[in-house]
Amino acid sequence: MDVLFRVRIQGKECVERTTAANHLERNQKLMFYVGIDIAKTKHDLACMDETGETVITNFRFANSYQGFHQLKIKLEQLSPITQDVQIALESTGHYNYNIVAFLREIGYNVFAYNPFIIKQFAKSQSLRKTKTDTKYTLLIARKLRSDVTPDYYQTDKVMDELKELTRYQNRLIQSRSKCKNLYIRLLDIIFPEINSYVSNLHSHFVYELLTKYPSAQKIARARVSSLLKIKRLTADKAHQIQEIAKQTIGNTSTVLSLELVQLIESIKHYDKQINQVQEEINLLMIELNSPITSIPGIGSRLGAIILAEMKTIHNFRNPNQLQAFSGLDPAIYQSGQMDNTGHMVKRGSSYLRYALIQAAKLISIYSPHFKAYLKLKISQGKHYNVAVTLVAKKLIRVIYHLLKTNQTFDEAKLR
Repeated sequence: MDVLFRVRIQGKECVERTTAANHLERNQKLMFYVGIDIAKTKHDLACMDETGETVITNFRFANSYQGFHQLKIKLEQLSPITQDVQIALESTGHYNYNIVAFLREIGYNVFAYNPFIIKQFAKSQSLRKTKTDTKYTLLIARKLRSDVTPDYYQTDKVMDELKELTRYQNRLIQSRSKCKNLYIRLLDIIFPEINSYVSNLHSHFVYELLTKYPSAQKIARARVSSLLKIKRLTADKAHQIQEIAKQTIGNTSTVLSLELVQLIESIKHYDKQINQVQEEINLLMIELNSPITSIPGIGSRLGAIILAEMKTIHNFRNPNQLQAFSGLDPAIYQSGQMDNTGHMVKRGSSYLRYALIQAAKLISIYSPHFKAYLKLKISQGKHYNVAVTLVAKKLIRVIYHLLKTNQTFDEAKLR
């Protein structure tokens, strides 16, 4: 007998007839494959069994406590055994965070596909480019059913946390950069001459000096003995700064001084937060024990960004797919989609692209092979940014191999 599922969504009662009960009667060990399309306020679900027959065409539930409870009931109606129900969704941002955590908590295996993989699978199925919630959820379910090794795409709590940490750290760094830019702007108004006498305006002694004396006039009137209490400020440097402070063209006001002091406090606060986040990242990287940090120039921070954005190397069948996902695929750089300064077209994962470019610059310093490769490309007339991008693409192949084989970096094996 067919089972009627009634769900009230946005004031309307939707009635869905499924054959789940019949399936359970025929074969208690039947495996079910569920696809979920994630959105901000609601999610759509479809299901097929291991024979490929559609069991649930479309079930919509709210992104809420009540919606999650309805989802739990629906899944239990498929099978009381959680291992008999495999669930897949796209890894598309923070909207899937809570539902994945909920499904894990109640015992279900959850698999997350990169949207690029779903797109490629859709092409292989000769599907039209029109996307509807019903078709897309079934497509995700069909992809999960077709995978020989779905465990590659199983959601990983450690990777989820690593991604959250690395992106949060990036936001903190961006906020700190804004504060630093405002800080430099204020110094150009308050005490523009100091820039010629101090090599690093963000050094600790400069912060301490300007916190205690947030204007050139206050520095000029300060006692030398008081200035020398500031750590790392030598007598010669203190004398130089005080002399130029007496001749400054800078402006001063209570408002500007207040802003300067608070900006310095904000910068130091961001420094502390960034370091705290990095400590948590380091702990997760120790737990992962990935060979990526054996690559010269790739430390815990860059390695964490690369791993977190990829989630798992098994998301990619070959280095070219990883290259495309990062936005460094050949189409971008060989089709003229670049200006004469070598700026990249923004495509793919910007976080991954950033980490790979930074890693390429560093490995070109520490690895003789990559250093020679960068030099070769520049000698061929490539702009520096283009040459670094080519290094990054070569580096991708090394990263792909090391993660696939779980081997550490070996300079002697490069060619």
